[in-house]
Amino acid sequence: MSYSLESIFKNTYWAISMHTTALNELQQRAATGQDLNRVSQDPNRSNHILGFQTDSRSKEVYLKTMQESISILELSSSVVQSIMSELGQARADMTSTMSGTTSNQIRQSLAEQINNALEQLVAFSNSERLGQYLFAGTNSEQPAYRTVKNSEGDIIQVLYQGGQEEQPVEIIRGMQVSALLVGDRLFRNDTRETPVFYGDTGASAGSGTSSVRGDIMLSITGGPGAYQLSIDGGQHVVTVNGTEDNVAVVNSKTGEVLYVNAATISGTGTVPVRVPGTYDMFNVLIHARDLLKNKEGIDDATLNQLLDATISSMQQVEQKLVRAFPIIGGRIETLMNLKESMEDMKASSDDEISRLRDSDITEVAIDLARHQMLYEMSLTAASKIFSMSLLDFLK
Repeated sequence: MSYSLESIFKNTYWAISMHTTALNELQQRAATGQDLNRVSQDPNRSNHILGFQTDSRSKEVYLKTMQESISILELSSSVVQSIMSELGQARADMTSTMSGTTSNQIRQSLAEQINNALEQLVAFSNSERLGQYLFAGTNSEQPAYRTVKNSEGDIIQVLYQGGQEEQPVEIIRGMQVSALLVGDRLFRNDTRETPVFYGDTGASAGSGTSSVRGDIMLSITGGPGAYQLSIDGGQHVVTVNGTEDNVAVVNSKTGEVLYVNAATISGTGTVPVRVPGTYDMFNVLIHARDLLKNKEGIDDATLNQLLDATISSMQQVEQKLVRAFPIIGGRIETLMNLKESMEDMKASSDDEISRLRDSDITEVAIDLARHQMLYEMSLTAASKIFSMSLLDFLK
């Protein structure tokens, strides 16, 4: 069977072109490690790969959110631990100091230590990470707490200015978790009990629900039929005739109210008043410091009673703080478990992408060698054909 020169040329050209194309494709697969480098190579398989890539990217976003939340919660847990350590040390110092005979100088020194602990607690409570305050809830862009100081530079009030709601973020579709907590819930105790009045003035709690918190000083001046009551150093005074059993005495600085049974008042003086169940880590230290300084001149017997009660309140505040650990720890554990599951699902999607897209390097190497050999054979055949001359045919 004979072939024309044109037919031989076409077949040779086709063979060289085919092997050249195959070599280019195999070299690209070997260089990239992927079977699919263009969608047009296999649209159906490319569509599947795109779906798995989208799924993998979404899981990557969730994983980053989870890790960020875990980091914030772990930092919060560390901060709470530091707060408990500081508060525990302050209580231990007070317990140790008050266990024996205590001079005024020792009390003043302890008051300074308590004041330093208070400053430290405020700093801890305003901890931040990447511009977000850990215990400010939805108002995480500003410090959770602000302080009010007197002319001497001492903190007399710590006010919460964060949000009252947590700031949840979506960690997986349909599930939200907040890593930024509400300090006012976490650190504040609000199991209010009836105010306890000390001293011998006869003053007692009225029937109304007072809004004052912690320890306050009730000043009673005047005389029978015209007693004057104040809880803000005399800036706001209520005059009673001694028959009222539920007098609202307002603190003009804070707006807080103490309800007093004025009908039982029998004398004047400064009356320490405690409101059990309303202590937090700030006001308990503020009152401990002020009691130790004793600028009100409280007698030693009453002062020791108040200091013992304050130590007991510190223990209650510590118990409140202990409850923060299950809250924070539970969220960390939940996120860690979800993160582990999400990582497994992402790995599964990545495996599918690899299965559909990645090349079998061994197979590529074999095909590359085979086509290289055929390509060279085609070139050799072509060179022999095109080296013929008219004389070769005449022979």
